[in-house]
Amino acid sequence: MWTEVNSMFGAIAVICMGICITFTLFLDVMIAFLCVICMGMVIMSNMLIGYQIKHNHLDILMDPCPASQEVCILFDFGGNVDFIKVKKGPLGKREFMKYHKEASIINTGDYQLRFINGNRGFVGHESYDKNVNLYKTEALDKLPGEDVKEIFVNMPKVVRDMQDDRV
Repeated sequence: MWTEVNSMFGAIAVICMGICITFTLFLDVMIAFLCVICMGMVIMSNMLIGYQIKHNHLDILMDPCPASQEVCILFDFGGNVDFIKVKKGPLGKREFMKYHKEASIINTGDYQLRFINGNRGFVGHESYDKNVNLYKTEALDKLPGEDVKEIFVNMPKVVRDMQDDRV
């Protein structure tokens, strides 16, 4: 929404500059030429910013989601972070498209996030079929296991051992 507002104001500014250029053509061609270059720079900068926002899925952080959607902060195997709009389904199932394929994740409801723009969200991992609770995964480096599923299976045992060490 905000990118569209920015584009609208940019278009109004370019129209106003075009009107000014028609008057300056009678006075000085060089000033008119510089104004045309300035208009092109304004248009190109807005196009580049809009492209980067859409390409990197940052519009999710600016525009509010409808009530039927949530935002998932998805970590992939390479450690990359992606913001994805997911559709709410029955029993906490959240459906989305990743790599042009349908995917789903279950949001159990623990560790919910709220973004600055009011969107609700949760954290997910590509190899785990449920949302990730960051409170529980604070010490993932010390837990045994090769992937996220094994770490979550081993977590209760390690937490019990840590509590026994404190006593």
